[in-house]
Amino acid sequence: MGRNSAFILACLIVLSACASGGTDPYNRAVEDYCMGRLSESVESYKQAIILNPSDPRPEFNLAVIYQDQEKLEQAERLYRTIIERNPGFAPAWSNLASIQEKRGQADEAEKSHRRALEADRDGCAAASQFGYFLLRAQRRDEATAVFEHSIEKDSRCANAWFGLGLIAEAEGDLRTALRNYDNALIYNPSDLEACLRSADIMISQGERGRAVGLLQKAASLDPARGDINLLLGKLLLEEGKLKDAEKALELARKTGAPPAECDRELYIVYGKLREEAAAKTR
Repeated sequence: MGRNSAFILACLIVLSACASGGTDPYNRAVEDYCMGRLSESVESYKQAIILNPSDPRPEFNLAVIYQDQEKLEQAERLYRTIIERNPGFAPAWSNLASIQEKRGQADEAEKSHRRALEADRDGCAAASQFGYFLLRAQRRDEATAVFEHSIEKDSRCANAWFGLGLIAEAEGDLRTALRNYDNALIYNPSDLEACLRSADIMISQGERGRAVGLLQKAASLDPARGDINLLLGKLLLEEGKLKDAEKALELARKTGAPPAECDRELYIVYGKLREEAAAKTR
């Protein structure tokens, strides 16, 4: 339960520079990262660190890449270098905590999260990540308090709204969960997980029309997810939107959904389309 804190916090630094371009190593590294050229990005970040060792950004972004690649020792070494020089650099503390948690060092992870909180008193990023840590540790009441406090500081904290949605959903309060996921989407329209969780709740409550809209948004956010396209196709079929269902199901087949299941649904769609065509000729 929760999210990949390393990726989320990295976005605050990496993606803000994606449009900057330039020929210096840092900007090259950022551009390569945004284009998916990770090996080139790593080399450019290393050059940027040599040229400007006092700047924590290239070290942090390189550490995030290592962490995403499961090179945890290398990532930890970089995070510790950053916080030795810049003890107020909250994202490094939060990402170090995620490594410690993964290793089963819960006490050390909590200490690192609390250091991140001290360094980010006015923000919500470190607090919301601490909330997910508490949630994974089954400390739901504490997590709720942390998320609520984050929202008090910044009502636009999408991560905190999502966390409260998870808690409400786990407690069976689906109406509150939907409201919280809606807020998460307001402040972070690209939140795929909030889209999918909201859609699941809508489906469970028989509100397929609203679920279709959420799944269409989810499919636009990640067109390569065969499971999303398949579920969308099924709902569109149930809603009688045959052409849209056909398109979604054919895309599902191309994007990794089970071929037999896609073919079964498409067989139904094609049959209904033939019936419609025959009815028009009578």
